[in-house]
Amino acid sequence: MAPLQILPRRCRPVIPSVLVALLLAGCGAGSSSTAPEGTFPATVTHRYGQTVVEETPERVVALGPTDQDAILALGTVPVAVRQLAGSPAVGPWAADRLQGEQPEVLPAGEVTPDAVAELEPDLIVAISAGLTREQYDAFAAIAPTVVAPDGVADGAVPWQDATRATGAALGLPGEANQLVRQVEDDFLDVEESHPELAGATVAAVRPSSTDTASFTAWSSQDLRGRFLTDLGMQLPEEVDQLAGPNLYATMPADQLTTLDRADVLMVDGTEAERAAIAALPGYGQLNLVQQSKVVTLDDEQSAALAFNTVLSLPSVLSELSGRIANAVER
Repeated sequence: MAPLQILPRRCRPVIPSVLVALLLAGCGAGSSSTAPEGTFPATVTHRYGQTVVEETPERVVALGPTDQDAILALGTVPVAVRQLAGSPAVGPWAADRLQGEQPEVLPAGEVTPDAVAELEPDLIVAISAGLTREQYDAFAAIAPTVVAPDGVADGAVPWQDATRATGAALGLPGEANQLVRQVEDDFLDVEESHPELAGATVAAVRPSSTDTASFTAWSSQDLRGRFLTDLGMQLPEEVDQLAGPNLYATMPADQLTTLDRADVLMVDGTEAERAAIAALPGYGQLNLVQQSKVVTLDDEQSAALAFNTVLSLPSVLSELSGRIANAVER
């Protein structure tokens, strides 16, 4: 069987205190004995059938590159986490959940079943790992393994579904639902605070990963695009049409002018990638640029939206929505 390879990705303030109140602290890596007590056996339904977790897992491996956040939010420190390319293995929004422990960091590129077996896991969470059936069978032979829900494309599992599936595997479905409801309430609060966001069109771009003469734009199917639509905004129709079933559209630099049909331009990526967008021919002549209707993500904000989890989104929700609202009104 071929080693697992992560699919290409579509390419921090403190979390609300009420979330903290829902969780118990003091979890150690390698043991979830101080995590909230779950109900077992627990059954999780996913794209490859059902996984039964017979008892409280004490050695959880986060095989998907963003799966650690929901695990940490529910009070368990994984023994290993997966690196998300271009982002920290554990984001600053989740660092306090480690309680001083340092899980092993699995590489972004390849992870073999043998490497995971050496960790002696009793639960493998692979919701964002994009496992094939063959890969799932190999990991499931090591320990109960949870993957993405059926009918959801790889890289497009909503954070709500990922949180609930993780909660089910940890025997904590009620706690997971509470977390989801709280963050959804936070989104509603922002919508009420910034009515100017309703119906505004945001074009969100980053440079192409394959050449220097094109750029990519998030579609409404991309998790980062959904962050915007969950705030009442919309993505450009042209981008969705070009993207089709994909999570983003790739466009040549000479189509930059189509971005001017949006109300706001959002630029994503690392500092070098943001500079690459600014260097594209015609960028400086865009009306949105000249009118200062551009919201540039810093590295932490970019990583938080790439993770798109129950912990990362609250860390940028207030500040980012405020910046977009200000750009809309300029």
